[in-house]
Amino acid sequence: MKYVFSIVLVVSFVGAGTFNSSVAQGVQRPMIWVKASDRKAILDKIESQAWAADYYQAFKKRVESDLLLHQQDAGKYLDKMPLDWTRTTGTIPPILPITGFNGEVATGRLNVLHYMMTGVDCAVLYFLTDDEAYAQLSLDVLHTLIEGLVQIKPNPNGHNGGGYLYPEDHLREAREIGAAVPIIYDFVYPFIQKGGMPYDIAQKKKVAFSHPHADNVFKTYIQLALEQGGTNNNWPVLESSSLVGNTLALSDDHERDSFLEYYLTKNTPHQDALEKVAGHYLDYRGFWPESLGYSGAVASLSTYLMTLLTKNDPTLNLGNKYPQIPFALTTPYYLTYPNGDETVLFGDGHRHFESDYDSFETAYHLGQLSQNQKMMTEFGNLLNSAIHHKTYDRGRLGKRNYGAEVYREPLHLLWHAPVIAGQVKNYPLPVTDELPFAGITLQRNLSPTGRSEDALMGFVGGGAHVHGHGSGMTMELYGQGYVLGPKAGRGTYTTDLHENYYRLFASHNTVVVNGASETDGGWVNLGINRVERIAAEPEVRKKPVSENYSFSTSQFRDDKGEKAEAAQERTLGIVRTSPTTGYYVDIFRSKSDLPDEYHDYIYRNLADKLILEHSGRTVDFQKDSVRFRAPAAKEWVRNRTFRHPGWHFFKQVETARLRDGGEVTALFSANRLGEKPVKMKLFINNPKDREYTRAVSPLSREVAKPYGERDNPTLVIRQKGGAWQQPFAVVYEPYSADKGSVESVESIRQNNVLKALKITSNVSGNTVVQYVIVADKPDASFEDEPSGISFTGRYGVVTLTGDHELQSVYVGEGSGFRFKKARIQSDNQKAFSAFVDFTGISPKVSGPENLLVTSP
Repeated sequence: MKYVFSIVLVVSFVGAGTFNSSVAQGVQRPMIWVKASDRKAILDKIESQAWAADYYQAFKKRVESDLLLHQQDAGKYLDKMPLDWTRTTGTIPPILPITGFNGEVATGRLNVLHYMMTGVDCAVLYFLTDDEAYAQLSLDVLHTLIEGLVQIKPNPNGHNGGGYLYPEDHLREAREIGAAVPIIYDFVYPFIQKGGMPYDIAQKKKVAFSHPHADNVFKTYIQLALEQGGTNNNWPVLESSSLVGNTLALSDDHERDSFLEYYLTKNTPHQDALEKVAGHYLDYRGFWPESLGYSGAVASLSTYLMTLLTKNDPTLNLGNKYPQIPFALTTPYYLTYPNGDETVLFGDGHRHFESDYDSFETAYHLGQLSQNQKMMTEFGNLLNSAIHHKTYDRGRLGKRNYGAEVYREPLHLLWHAPVIAGQVKNYPLPVTDELPFAGITLQRNLSPTGRSEDALMGFVGGGAHVHGHGSGMTMELYGQGYVLGPKAGRGTYTTDLHENYYRLFASHNTVVVNGASETDGGWVNLGINRVERIAAEPEVRKKPVSENYSFSTSQFRDDKGEKAEAAQERTLGIVRTSPTTGYYVDIFRSKSDLPDEYHDYIYRNLADKLILEHSGRTVDFQKDSVRFRAPAAKEWVRNRTFRHPGWHFFKQVETARLRDGGEVTALFSANRLGEKPVKMKLFINNPKDREYTRAVSPLSREVAKPYGERDNPTLVIRQKGGAWQQPFAVVYEPYSADKGSVESVESIRQNNVLKALKITSNVSGNTVVQYVIVADKPDASFEDEPSGISFTGRYGVVTLTGDHELQSVYVGEGSGFRFKKARIQSDNQKAFSAFVDFTGISPKVSGPENLLVTSP
């Protein structure tokens, strides 16, 4: 729909939130990133600050070889620009369309990006030095780009397929090309005004620069940003750097004012304005509701553009109007695993984590421009702390990134404050945190040793969002410094493997109901219900009652389609038994409203092999070519209809039927993570007639090397009938010693209902017996005559010595405990969380003030 220009050019925008036309009238360039009046302060910063001087020298050095080659022979220097010389007319021909982004087919794109980034850098150096050699290189690159682009007609396919130089991917082109061309133009404009002329590679001489051609290119990029792509996701923000930059490059004052409104407040069917984007953050409690990576880019680019426009027109007051956007820059940090460089993985996100210090610097600058002291304090403290701890070096020149990003490296020199005001602080990670829109509740337990290898962390979650996956109520587990129990990640977009495996239930550590768990509605028909937390200790970002214990309970309704119709509940507990040992307790309940129900518990782990034992003997498996094949015959329509639940991609499938009960153990061994094998041992409750399937699932992406290049063993446990009173109950212990600390796990059942797990461990030569009490409601009663334990509540851990002496009691959520003469209860009979250490002369109590404790 080509409607934008007919509307925009005749409308005059006035009132609050509009771009101040007095700034645009008679504008002097440069004016997009900086103004001429900024130059002295930047040069003073380089002169007075060691970090800026170091950065400046490295910045100049990076373009030295390009500058020399260009000065020796401009035509030869420009010769690698991918121009279509089959269309020689005595003028620069069109740039060849770019359709490949990897391998040899990406050579043309990489060449264009190199010219473009060098052109931006040299344009900035011209601004700082007045050296026309820099200006000439930038102008020659700009002229070649403009003349090569202006002859191209955008692809008429619409949506993201309506690109310009990238005919099938405007979303990428907007960041890589569209955002940079106007920056070069803005900086070299004064050189052109002084009589500077570009070298024309076709005519082999200098010619006049065509401002009408440049305006044509700028307007084309503006039009593409307003008329391509979708709304209510990250796309409008990813395109906005092109929209804003090309708008500010226009020569007509009124056009600039009009088009800027489409970034600030006025939405189109294909472009969301900043006002709407900022509203999403408020709607989702300060988060951008997409997978990490996408949400990070939204916060980073929006903060960049808010700062850019505030520098142009301070009356916009964007930093104070939408502070929720820059404050969201810290979100990924609070989702990191104890190894510090990985985050929880959900949807199409990436796992690798690095703090975005450049965006922190931009946010600090925005705080200065907006006189927002809270913003300056937040990001000043973060930056000074990172500098102090040597995780951030302001004087280091960043490597050029040839990925789908907006090139902003020179802003390090232009925008970053000479000196940052702020304190040096530590930023401890909370035990419990959340990501509500994705249904995620995570809990971590950091060891007093300070070693990431001794830490524990896991999460339960799932929910529908842009770039979300049909995960059900999924789980990840960490151990020995690695995410050992990961979700499978993602594949190459639009492929069969990505759409029909990575996006679906089978690629997650979840439970599939009746072989029919599926998605419906929502983003590209991947809608599921959101996982909801119903209990946790500690609550989000609150202090725990004990350094050794925590738990969360979540619920989920699997009711998309018509063949699952299940209610589910999952409790994930962390139990630390020493500074170097501990385990997870996973209780997954699932019941369907339909007859002939069955439930499949899926878990994958980084490993070279998986061994199952039943009653101390290795399980004998039989090949099973039928179990997971049915979905392969289902219809698949890209981004619409999928082959649920995706387990037809499992290979080497073999099944064992263990009909006589008894406990089962599984051992995943990863031999390639270090000198010693890293293991995850599972102790599995085993009601009669369960079936165990061992398979190999496709590559788990975003995991530790070399396991991202290897298929991973996967365990699937099938329970016929309901799995509520007899839930899947698994104790997971990660370790790298010859054997773990957990020796045995016994299921305690009463009236055919699982009530607790008796877990016996050997910790530093001492026997430790722990009763982990698991229930599906906060007022459930556990009375166990053999142990003498009485407990009322949802979750608790009672620790005894090998001689049956009481050591401690952790009440995750409960209202009463009794063991011999020992008592724990509140004076109001309401549920509480508490930890009581009984090893001393008198009990040590951590919990509410109204707690009544009687010593044994």
